[in-house]
Amino acid sequence: MADGYRLLACDLDGTLLDSDGVLPGAVSDALGRAVAAGLTVAVITARPPRDVPAAIRTGIPPSAYWAHGNGALVFRPGERRPSRKLVFDPGVQHRIATVLEEAHPDWALAFDLLDGTIVQPGFPEELARHWNGVERRRGVVSARPVVKLLACPFAVISTQLVVAVQKLVGLDAEVTASGPHFLELGPRGTGKHGVLAWIAADLGLDLAQTAAVGDGLNDRGMLRLAGLGAAPANAHEAVRSAADRLLPSNDDDAVAHLVDQLLCQGGS
Repeated sequence: MADGYRLLACDLDGTLLDSDGVLPGAVSDALGRAVAAGLTVAVITARPPRDVPAAIRTGIPPSAYWAHGNGALVFRPGERRPSRKLVFDPGVQHRIATVLEEAHPDWALAFDLLDGTIVQPGFPEELARHWNGVERRRGVVSARPVVKLLACPFAVISTQLVVAVQKLVGLDAEVTASGPHFLELGPRGTGKHGVLAWIAADLGLDLAQTAAVGDGLNDRGMLRLAGLGAAPANAHEAVRSAADRLLPSNDDDAVAHLVDQLLCQGGS
């Protein structure tokens, strides 16, 4: 066993994947070694399931947990239906969207659903060009379950902006960001730290037995909660500050280095 660690939770974009969005062979092989050594792997991402290509999924051990939408949907290994599903109450989602529109009428919104994404006019096309199931139309969504609300402020996302929007919408949503271009608002109870705790409990593990790695602002809570938090060199400054261990960048196989370190510590 790798120095007592039994769960390795990994962010996807900017962490497992390189800058071209590819899962490097060295990282895929390292995850296989981790599983062979007795660790459970969990991929915890902001992406919905439909936006994870088969080429990436096949490089992840089949025994892995998958969490999507910053923890709104969690799939146990091999399961096709989520064991954990959190969506906005329609009334709550409508209130939050209205509050954002009134406070920031120049912002553009998008709504991530279970089966697609509704993008409102003005939301930058380049941000949604790789998403599947995109539908462009005006109006606040209320009839279909919303997993995540995206708000584009047309400015680089900062930790201060995340905090300000959290204060604006209150406790009905968890506000974070996985990249520099838009805020992500999830139902109450989402967040990667909560997913880490949920998966650890599902496995009967103490949080001290978990290691987590990620690069975005939405990863900070997970890194702080884990027994070991690691960040690649390309991570946001605030994420690097929250990490116990710094790694090479995602383009230099960061997670492979972490796995090797964990297995070396465990005497494997």
